[in-house]
Amino acid sequence: MSMTTIKDIAERTNLSVGTVSIVLNGRGDEMRISKRTQQRIMEAAQGLGYLPNVSARRLRQTHARNMPVIATFWPSDLSADLLGRFIMGAQSCVLAQEAEFEMTIHPYHRNDIDRIRAICGSGSYHGAILTGLLADEQQELEENRLSVPTVLFNRLSSVYSCAYVDTYEIGRKSAELFASRGHKRVGTIVPEYLVDTMKNLRFKGFVESCTKYGLELEPHHIQAATMTMAGGNAATKRILEGGEPLPTAMYFPLGPMAVAALPVFHRAGIVIPDQMEILTYGDHEAELYSVPSLSTVKLPVEEMAEECIRLVMARILDASAEPTAVQFETPFVFRESCGGFGSMR
Repeated sequence: MSMTTIKDIAERTNLSVGTVSIVLNGRGDEMRISKRTQQRIMEAAQGLGYLPNVSARRLRQTHARNMPVIATFWPSDLSADLLGRFIMGAQSCVLAQEAEFEMTIHPYHRNDIDRIRAICGSGSYHGAILTGLLADEQQELEENRLSVPTVLFNRLSSVYSCAYVDTYEIGRKSAELFASRGHKRVGTIVPEYLVDTMKNLRFKGFVESCTKYGLELEPHHIQAATMTMAGGNAATKRILEGGEPLPTAMYFPLGPMAVAALPVFHRAGIVIPDQMEILTYGDHEAELYSVPSLSTVKLPVEEMAEECIRLVMARILDASAEPTAVQFETPFVFRESCGGFGSMR
C-alpha cells in the first residue's frame, strides 16, 4: 500500500517541502503563510489521500509527553463484561513491562463516525483501537481512513492492523456440534445491534449451517435482545412463552446472557442438559461457576486486547508499515451444559 508523502504534495502544489510541512503541522499562521496557500496545500493533501502521522509528530514535539496515548472506542451497546476483559488484557502489556502507554475509553453511539474522527483528529492521541464495529462503520472508516495509526479489535481488515477470529466459522461449528449431539430443533438469541443476518457473520454461519445439518430453527426460536443479563433473561422467557415444542439446544451470543437464562429454565422445570443443551460464546468467568456450568466457544478477549496494544504501538512507531492481521483460535470449552461433560475435546 503506497503512502502519500509531503514530497508528493509539494510536487502537486509546486511549493517547497518545507512550506508544505509547516502547514501540515499546523504552523501556517505562525509562519505567516497566506490563507490561500494553506488552503491549497490542505486541498492537495486531501485529494491525494494524505494521512498525517499525528502520533509521530506529537512524540517529536519537545513539549509533549513521551508516553503514547491510545484512544479506545467502545460502542454503548456492547457488553460491559467484554470491556472489563479487554482492559484486563490491555493492562498485561504494562504489568509485564512490555510497553508504557496511556489509554482512554471513549463510548460512542452506533454510526457516530464523526465523533470518532473528531477525537482522532484532535491531536491528543497517538493511536486508536476500534471495537465492535458494524460492517457499515468499518467500510466507511476503511474508505476514509482515520488520521492516527488504528487497530481493529475482532474485525478482519486489509486497511488497518487487526486482531480477529473467524466469526462465520464460530456459528458454523456451533450448529455442527448441535447436529452431532443428535438435536433436531434448536434456538438462539441474537444481539439487537446484529439482527441483520447478512452482516452478522456469526449468526449467518449458525443459520446457514442449521440448514446444512438439518436442524430446525423456527422464527419464534430466534429472539433479539440487548447483550446484558436482563436481555438474556427476557429473551429466554419469550422463547418459552412461544409454547411447545421447545428447542432441545440453545445457542447464546454471550455467556452472562445464558447465566441469566438458567433461572428461567429452572422455574419452567426444564433440566439442563437432559432436556435442553446450552452453548454460549465468550467464556466469561460466570460461565464456569453457574449451575450447571456452561459450555462455550471461547473468545480470547484478553489475548486479543493484548495483541491490539502491540499492534497499535508498532503502528505508532512506524505508521508507514503494512497493516498486520493476527487471527486467534476459538476452541470449544466443554462443561456441564453441553457436549458430554468431560468427554469431548
